[in-house]
Amino acid sequence: MPHRRSAVALGCFAAVAIVDLVAECAGWLHVSWGCRMLLMPLLIWVCWSGAVRRTRLLILVMVALGFSWLGDFAGFTILLKIGFFLVAQVVYIAAFRPYWRRSLLTRPPLLVAYVIVLTAVIAIAAVAAGPLAPAVAIYGASLALMAVLATGVARLAGIGGFLFLLSDIVLAVNYFIAPGAILHGAFVNMSIYLPAQLLLALGTLQAISVEASEEPEPVA
Repeated sequence: MPHRRSAVALGCFAAVAIVDLVAECAGWLHVSWGCRMLLMPLLIWVCWSGAVRRTRLLILVMVALGFSWLGDFAGFTILLKIGFFLVAQVVYIAAFRPYWRRSLLTRPPLLVAYVIVLTAVIAIAAVAAGPLAPAVAIYGASLALMAVLATGVARLAGIGGFLFLLSDIVLAVNYFIAPGAILHGAFVNMSIYLPAQLLLALGTLQAISVEASEEPEPVA
């Protein structure tokens, strides 16, 4: 990342993330909620300060992080939480769609295996969700598509998309499939979710940097 302030933003995010994970593990709810107020805004700062130029991809990823921030605070109502994160996934999909030709969508064997596994997971979660089944199914499908498209943006973004998917599988198990089965479920979820969002942001910056370097030099 080209600017010193982007390194500062990244360091601030890492510090707050560590405090949040300690708070989640220790059960310090007020501390963890305070950290959540800062985490996604800090990632937005990382994106804004680290980009070599402001592109459509950058702006949409920042918007998706904003809706994720709203979802982080909607834990008191699971349907509202799903709603905010669904909007975040739709915005991520819009951001990553131009890169689909480099994604798993063009690799049928991997894509088929991915779809089979994810369809089974989404179906189980949706059935266990009862009245929330339609919302869970729609959100699961959008999250799966986002994770696939992220593989076309950059390797870091692809890993981030996979981790995002994994973090929500943890949530699905804790909320619907086997409540309480995962010890320190909130800690496990956040320990996967935060690196996921970070890698999506860093993958976005990497893609923007690569695109800028590949542009031909203007003729004098």
